[in-house]
Amino acid sequence: MTHFNSQEFSRYTRHIQLGDIGVEGQRKLKSARVLIVGCGGLGAPVSLYLAAAGVGQLTLVDGDHVELSNLQRQVIFTEADIGLGKAICAQTRLKALNGHIEVNAVSERLSVDNAERLIQAADLVIDCTDNFATRYLINDVCKVHGKTWIYASVYQFSGQCALFTSEQTCFRCLFPKPPSNAPDCNSNGVLGVLPGLLGTLQATEAIKYLTGIASGVANALLLIEADTMQMQKIQLRPDEDCPCCNINFSFNPALADYQPACHTVRNEHDKYSLAAEEFNQHQRSKEVVLLDVRDKNEHDAFNLGGLHVPLNELEQRLDELPSNKKIIVYCQSGVRSTAAVQLLRQANLDAMSVNGGIAEIISQ
Repeated sequence: MTHFNSQEFSRYTRHIQLGDIGVEGQRKLKSARVLIVGCGGLGAPVSLYLAAAGVGQLTLVDGDHVELSNLQRQVIFTEADIGLGKAICAQTRLKALNGHIEVNAVSERLSVDNAERLIQAADLVIDCTDNFATRYLINDVCKVHGKTWIYASVYQFSGQCALFTSEQTCFRCLFPKPPSNAPDCNSNGVLGVLPGLLGTLQATEAIKYLTGIASGVANALLLIEADTMQMQKIQLRPDEDCPCCNINFSFNPALADYQPACHTVRNEHDKYSLAAEEFNQHQRSKEVVLLDVRDKNEHDAFNLGGLHVPLNELEQRLDELPSNKKIIVYCQSGVRSTAAVQLLRQANLDAMSVNGGIAEIISQ
């Protein structure tokens, strides 16, 4: 009895020839179930390489739609996918790559409502998200149900990667609370190839874990600086005060830190926000002044006109803004402009934020 048909054998020959993988390791990949949370910059290379490697069942979780700005780094998508759901588009691409595997698409974000069901059904969870709330959710559910998960994050030229098991140091030991200066979901740039680098490392560790090869980042944090090409590995130690590592810990869906900040900030119904489709109507009014609060590089590359004051300079430059006009504030995605409006209204200035920012305006 053979484990593979002739096409599968031909496809996976290079793995089977590796002594550390071989027939048995490839059989383990074929029977494995992997949950990939996020189909963006990290999720693209992770899912492509695991599909190519022959992981038998991939479940993709992502509630977002493809945007033009994604294509700089999310190499699983094409221009034809813009406006479509990421999970479905990724599923189609992976099935075209490898028809021998099962690919499931869940077109919603990981939440307290679906996390336990999805994570319990997986042999391995891979975090390809961009926020601490979802990582805490993954960490806590994996800890309770004895699952292993692989973490990665990217920021500008820097990346991190680690593998967490239920018996060792957990993500909350490393980050008991989100850093106060943690970058938001959309306001900071990233080198386009960096998510590819970190996602490839995640895929590497996934294949090793599933085939029984020792991990290089278990109970350790790998730090990568792409600008200097330096790598550093830090051994992790358990936090004696970590609530998640307590033997009596249980998953509590009501915890506030499972709610991503970027989902609470961008509130379409906030009375000080302006829908993108209404922007043109307000823009033409003589009683309105536009204010771009993005950084100089972003403003110089493309802007909608009006004044320019970066968010980090706004409090010191309030006297440059008119007090007799409504101020329409915009940024890339609506996150920074929302923060700017809060500051402006505290200074008794009439201000509104464009919901969704430039990304939403130019998509109209």
